[in-house]
Amino acid sequence: MRVRSILAILALVVLAAPIACKSSGGKINATSTIEIDPSATSVEVDASQSSSYVITVRNTGQGKVLNVTDVKLNYTPATDAESAGDPAFSLVASGLPAKVSPKGEGLGAETYEFTVNFLRYDDSTTRVATLTIVNDNSTDANLQNLKIVFTTRLCEPSLQAPVKVDFATVTLEDKSGEQDILLSNTGSCRLVMDWLLLDGSPGFMVDLGDGRTFTAAASAEVVQLTPPVTIDANSGLKWTSTFTPTDGEPAQAILTLHSNETGVIDGKRQVELVGNSTGPRLKVDPAKVEFGGKKIGKAAGVVVTVTSIGTQPLIITGIAMKTPDSSTDFTLDFASTPEITAFFPNGAPTAAAPITIEVNSSVKFLAKFTPDVKNPTDAQGAVIQDTGAIVISSNTFSPKTEVPETGYGVDVDCPQPVIVIEEGEEAKPQDIIHLHGEQSQPASGSIQSYSWTVQQPSDNKFALVPAANFYAPTHEVNVGGDYTYCLDVCDSDFCSSDPQCKTTACKKVSVVPDEAIHCELTWDTPGDSNQFDSGPDAGSDMDLHFLHPFATGPDLDGDGKPDGWFDIPYDVFWYNKNPEWESVNPNVADNPSLDRDDTDGAGPENVNLRVPVAGRVYRVGVHYWDDHGFGFSYPRLKCYIWGQLVFDRDLEALGHKMVKCDMWEAATITWPQGIVTAVQNADGSLKITPNYMNNAFVVVGGSSCGQQ
Repeated sequence: MRVRSILAILALVVLAAPIACKSSGGKINATSTIEIDPSATSVEVDASQSSSYVITVRNTGQGKVLNVTDVKLNYTPATDAESAGDPAFSLVASGLPAKVSPKGEGLGAETYEFTVNFLRYDDSTTRVATLTIVNDNSTDANLQNLKIVFTTRLCEPSLQAPVKVDFATVTLEDKSGEQDILLSNTGSCRLVMDWLLLDGSPGFMVDLGDGRTFTAAASAEVVQLTPPVTIDANSGLKWTSTFTPTDGEPAQAILTLHSNETGVIDGKRQVELVGNSTGPRLKVDPAKVEFGGKKIGKAAGVVVTVTSIGTQPLIITGIAMKTPDSSTDFTLDFASTPEITAFFPNGAPTAAAPITIEVNSSVKFLAKFTPDVKNPTDAQGAVIQDTGAIVISSNTFSPKTEVPETGYGVDVDCPQPVIVIEEGEEAKPQDIIHLHGEQSQPASGSIQSYSWTVQQPSDNKFALVPAANFYAPTHEVNVGGDYTYCLDVCDSDFCSSDPQCKTTACKKVSVVPDEAIHCELTWDTPGDSNQFDSGPDAGSDMDLHFLHPFATGPDLDGDGKPDGWFDIPYDVFWYNKNPEWESVNPNVADNPSLDRDDTDGAGPENVNLRVPVAGRVYRVGVHYWDDHGFGFSYPRLKCYIWGQLVFDRDLEALGHKMVKCDMWEAATITWPQGIVTAVQNADGSLKITPNYMNNAFVVVGGSSCGQQ
């Protein structure tokens, strides 16, 4: 609204036309008739700005004064923020009651004015106010309480932002790259951004231009913008983004902007920041040359492959041993076979005589190790190995790439186990690790046997499949932590584990959850002598529960509030594994999932939520569904936030067992802070409710808690 309102351009409309009636005596009846300017009785208010609406009352009757006895505004604040401040609609009216004379009759004031003010709030709430003008209109009794309804027009800002900001190639010499992020509002009212999230490589930074800067992080959290960033309708602003790489690997970050935009899901828009996704890159295989134990005086060789994996040709200007940091037992060979010589017709490449490798092409050379003495051992009996490094000079982001080498001398020719792990050095819970030992090298004859071992977290009770002596077993990694796989092999003469060899190979895999929230339940049941077996009733059955704050249901724990457990759809558990909680958009990963349900002992059971919603407080619980006759059990609950273990409660360590039908309300998770808080009774004890039985679910597979 503005003074004399945007609706003032409407033609003046008489709401009730004056009627002149003759009496039987021939006299004209005196009338009073109300008219308002502007004439609209339904007013649409622009919610994007504060404004004032001035109303003028006139009398179009004849010979009679119009009495305006009262002007009333009926309005209720629409939000808590408004209730705590000034109301959005307010009335300014004075001089009541007021007398309005017919125009041109000289009986007194011919108009009465008052104002309705509108105060803008930064939200999209629709507000409605009703104004009543009380008067003694004599021509139409319906107009004696003339009403004008004010309704705010929905604020519809529209944020325009780039989908991707590409820094192309940024080298060490460049130090950093800079790109603009142009934002504009093409909507009908002011756009308000209240938070942002910059998730990804820490090499990216965004400068808002008002003194506030934000750096990306791999486990970033939502940052509230105080004050918020605003863009008026049909306006824009410019932010600056920078990329400072630490290596030549492609880097990415996602900038999420949250605003009052109504045309996108949850008011979120995302801008992808990418750097070093183009240009020359190289891959070296193997990334680390491990010779293991080799017989003294006997040369051993490993073929090293350099592949061009970028978007531009790779130019190599040098391949040499790093000096003086490399043992002289390590050497390089560029002419041992016709194939290698074809790659390097002039020997090792130099700056004066470089070699060019086209995209997706490779060259090969030979790394050699000739031990001259038997290597000593340390206090723990481990061999102290020779070390070295191959330096590859090129036109990539890092001008020099180092390839580590290790090896040691032994008195006899020993087999060398070689471990290849398909998944690499990192995995996530519920992955299946594929181990390979086929590349192991015998010293004489062929490999006769394989022997694998694994050091794993105590609550991952899974063995190698099909067996530990299989050349390529698999292994389930269902809980977070470090897993170390070791391999020994035997050839016709020796085994890598023999005292004269000690060539056992080991590799570590770190299992880290990649979800925003990841909770896992495992349990130990002393009465179950084999917690590795599977099948109906083969072990105890505990269940992990994860609640949305909207969860309701019966009050079975007697605290006077709905418990929430077993609520459909707001409890994630074995019966409700993949509920729809938030946005119905299938591309928005804001719904949780139970990714593993174990019914026959030990666990784990895992719940994951990739995109939690700000303002939510989630609850986590454990229910002992059925002991299947194995008796009490000790659960262990762990929760990770962005891959970091922040909650770990082992009831066995606390000396607290659970029996059939116990319900343990364990923790709450507050988002976006990512705070996990243990739930306790008033006396500090665990909140465990015995005989917790929801009758609705006994009929779908559970047994009565009375059947102990």
